[in-house]
Amino acid sequence: MKKGNSVVAVIIITALVTALLSYIIFKFWFYNYTLENGKKETESNKTQDNIFTQTLPAEVQTKIVKLKKLIDNYYLYEYETEEMSDMIAVGMLASLKDPYAQYYTKEAFKSFYDQTEGEYYGIGIYVTYDENRNMPIIIAPLEGSPAFEAGIQSADYIEYVGDLHSTEASYTELVDAIKGLPGTKIKIGLIRIDDKTKEEKHFEVEVERRKIEINPVKYEVLENNIGYIKLSSFDEVSYGNFKNAYESLINDSKVKSLIIDLRNNPGGVLDTCADITDIIVPEGKIVYTVDKEGKEEALYSDESKIEIPLVVLVNESSASATEVFTAAVKDYEVGTVIGKKTYGKGVVQSLRPLGDGTYVKLTTSEYFSPKGNKIDKIGVEPDIEVDLPEGVDSLYDIERDKDTQLQRAIDELSK
Repeated sequence: MKKGNSVVAVIIITALVTALLSYIIFKFWFYNYTLENGKKETESNKTQDNIFTQTLPAEVQTKIVKLKKLIDNYYLYEYETEEMSDMIAVGMLASLKDPYAQYYTKEAFKSFYDQTEGEYYGIGIYVTYDENRNMPIIIAPLEGSPAFEAGIQSADYIEYVGDLHSTEASYTELVDAIKGLPGTKIKIGLIRIDDKTKEEKHFEVEVERRKIEINPVKYEVLENNIGYIKLSSFDEVSYGNFKNAYESLINDSKVKSLIIDLRNNPGGVLDTCADITDIIVPEGKIVYTVDKEGKEEALYSDESKIEIPLVVLVNESSASATEVFTAAVKDYEVGTVIGKKTYGKGVVQSLRPLGDGTYVKLTTSEYFSPKGNKIDKIGVEPDIEVDLPEGVDSLYDIERDKDTQLQRAIDELSK
């Protein structure tokens, strides 16, 4: 071999050996890198699995995994993963048997948000849930609303809304189905129970949805210089309207006492209720809530309070925030409560995001009066119990001089 050829051969061999060694070193490094990251990923998965296992019982986790495998292996058709996720959430909430719990998909929450921020279209009723019959029950129709005009009354049970029946659909599904575009109509099946015979009357009404714009506050001066305020709900606009009515009556030199009529008031916004209650009661707690951890949160009033005799009228359809107001008046002894025991809804619902645009509404705490009296499923007892006359089905049907509860309030204040 010539010298020049030997040099070339040595160079080629050296290059090949160097390349081979580089390849081996790279493979060894890549193996270690993959192994190390594989360990990290495995540890991460184990951590996630542990969190999942700790959060969800093992038997539930096993069932979900097995069901998913069966669907993937044998189900004939395609399915939407997001829709499956939505239905899992709905099922979990349904297992709570809490009529106020609700899952909002992205679309449902947007509709809910737009509705609360914009105009409300419906038939004008306040509804809650009767756990004894497992059905929605109407607390009250708004005076002048489509529901009022259709003859819907307090204590009517909702049997079905359109194609949704109360035995199949959830409380929130039925209530949401009542809402809709203005000018459209909805058929609602109702059950009305006769107070005396306890017989059930099943009937259907067709109601047209309209924009609901009703002032929740009305006021006037009655006989014997008694001021009268009718408050039908604790909505966002209620505080300003109530304050104007209250100050107008209080500043009237003729007015010597006041009636606040909360009959058929289903409640509303707690902060609005607290602001109105603050006008009436002295300095101290208005209401406090307790969550599952026993944590208390309270709303307080300042030292100003009503300085004239007061009567608060309530009935079986006075609920939620109305009961907060009534309980505070009773605990501070700034007025006399007349009528019937209130409904007994004293729980708080909160909206919580799930991080993907969906939301859940859960019952998260319970109301208590300033003295620590429980409201939920108990209600507030009146100081003076008064029934309406026999044969009277609704406050809206009764003439003022035959309204025994109102007349008793007038008699008490006239003394």
